[in-house]
Amino acid sequence: MTLDPDLFRAITLDDITMPGGWSVSRGQTHLYTDAERGLMQEARAFAQREILPRAAEAHRSVEAIKARCAGAERRSRLRGIARDYLRLLAEAGMTGALFPETYGGNGRGVVAECIIDEELAAAGHPGDVIRSVTLTLGTISILRFGTEAQKRRHLPPRIAGEELAALAITEPQVGSDTSRMQTRAVRRGDRWVINGQKRFITGGGLADYLTLFAITDQGTHPHKGMSAFIVPMDHPGVRIRRQLDEVIMADWMDNVWIDFEEVDVPPDSLLGPLNGGYHVLMDELDTERVTYCMGALGGARRALEVAAEYATKRVQFKQPIAMFEGVSFRLAEMYAQLDAARQVTYRTAKMLEAGLSAQRESAVTKLFVAEAVWKIVDDAMQVLGGAGYTTDFPIQALFRNARLMRIGAGSDEIMKFLIARELLREVKG
Repeated sequence: MTLDPDLFRAITLDDITMPGGWSVSRGQTHLYTDAERGLMQEARAFAQREILPRAAEAHRSVEAIKARCAGAERRSRLRGIARDYLRLLAEAGMTGALFPETYGGNGRGVVAECIIDEELAAAGHPGDVIRSVTLTLGTISILRFGTEAQKRRHLPPRIAGEELAALAITEPQVGSDTSRMQTRAVRRGDRWVINGQKRFITGGGLADYLTLFAITDQGTHPHKGMSAFIVPMDHPGVRIRRQLDEVIMADWMDNVWIDFEEVDVPPDSLLGPLNGGYHVLMDELDTERVTYCMGALGGARRALEVAAEYATKRVQFKQPIAMFEGVSFRLAEMYAQLDAARQVTYRTAKMLEAGLSAQRESAVTKLFVAEAVWKIVDDAMQVLGGAGYTTDFPIQALFRNARLMRIGAGSDEIMKFLIARELLREVKG
């Protein structure tokens, strides 16, 4: 008997033909200015035209490198993919939103960076995380606290995609409780000598430079005796102890554990005021959290769009599953969560762009968006069923990435602590 191919045909990703971003309504962007809405369309068109067609091949290349290479060779090859990606973005003006024209940026601002984050993340290129790490985590502090020489040394090559960076805070015994930081920097003559360890350093294996935090005054509370430094990864005494493979697709970025043994750096490596590192760190985290949220929303939007179209094509019990209330209501809830999450993120981005303090608001945004993104992607997985659990669709990768958001850049619990602390501080006067 000849099998009828139509009877045994499964829905594939090729059947998902709606253009990326179709779910974003005018209502969702009602608060955007005309310029912001124009940037959204520009970034989306660029991502669909230049990034999406490259994404699958980039993932395959990364997997091949991970399977065949190790150590320095692996990092060199992955670094090459990341730099190629960043150069492509730089040529299109997609790397300079946070930085003034003086240093090679375009000065569009925090909201513009969030819009670009969403559109690029939705296209799914594996290099997009290193873009966010380099331009936000490892660099925004140089813009705000660096000397003119530090800015001119590091900002232009990072905006151009020639220099990669990472942020080094977490240690084996230190996560959210930075008051227990053990890494030390001691002044010896005209040099700073750093000793310690940093763990879970996202992009650390690919970075050219780290923005590193260490205790410089042990005679006071660590938050008053912490300083920040710009440290080259190829400096003597900097050694990658091991790579920390993760369950997410970003593990190609070499999340690493790093030892610092008698790492002597010149005095101009100090970033910001001596013993003012805690303020530098807190300032960076607010921007990191809001841009991280918008990037995560890009992935959640992609999950919603794939699930919604899949539901119109997948037939069970003689009708598309989208006709079943259990599925259609789930899609409605996903859309509502995406809509609300975008509005709260936009609000906080506007506050930061205006130069306002937004520690409580960034914590609210991070908490709300992390939970919304997790629910959206989990629901998308449920709509696709077994197909969503396979690598044939991007849902499984988005699912793993979404789970990280409830840990990275401050866990859900830490966000709740920050929010409650500020509320109770007002009550107590």
